[in-house]
Amino acid sequence: MSDLPDFERLAQAASAAGLATSPSELHGVICGLLATGHGQEDASLLGILSAHAEQPQGLGADLGGDLILWRDAARDGFAGTGLDLVLLLPGDEEELGLRVAALGQWAEGFLVGFGTGAAGINDSQLSPGVQEALSDLSAISQVSTPEEEDEEQEQLLEQVTEHCRVSALMIYTDLVMKPASKPDDAPSKPTRH
Repeated sequence: MSDLPDFERLAQAASAAGLATSPSELHGVICGLLATGHGQEDASLLGILSAHAEQPQGLGADLGGDLILWRDAARDGFAGTGLDLVLLLPGDEEELGLRVAALGQWAEGFLVGFGTGAAGINDSQLSPGVQEALSDLSAISQVSTPEEEDEEQEQLLEQVTEHCRVSALMIYTDLVMKPASKPDDAPSKPTRH
């Protein structure tokens, strides 16, 4: 992960491109798309991100290239066996309020990416686990900034961040990995002979 551009670099590139959308939110969109099996093609992904950020002229080469690197890392994190998905969030040296807000933005972006990638899928087609994970991410996207910075708040942020990460992995596994592992000619119900 050390080869990836950090949050600060992406925030500066986003600001230089005139974006009001945070890098965390854009990364959430990427992860939401990937969790539905979409976002693999660079041009399509950058088009979706540009539309989300309300940048019809595009994101710019630097920011676009950095986001593609993060997409590749997220794709590897989803597909790997080590549950290596890393969320693009400010570093621990940043104030707690900024990190909490960024996590809420990541969750909001994930829901946007999921909604884009899962267009045409009814809620009834989703497993109860996916529905619960999406509900949790929706609640997290509405998070408010804590008034105090203390160890308890830090631990809570760490737990909620891990919950977001695991929820994204579970959604990906349910929607992308399970269908991919089922042979096309396998009967949907066991048969008796």
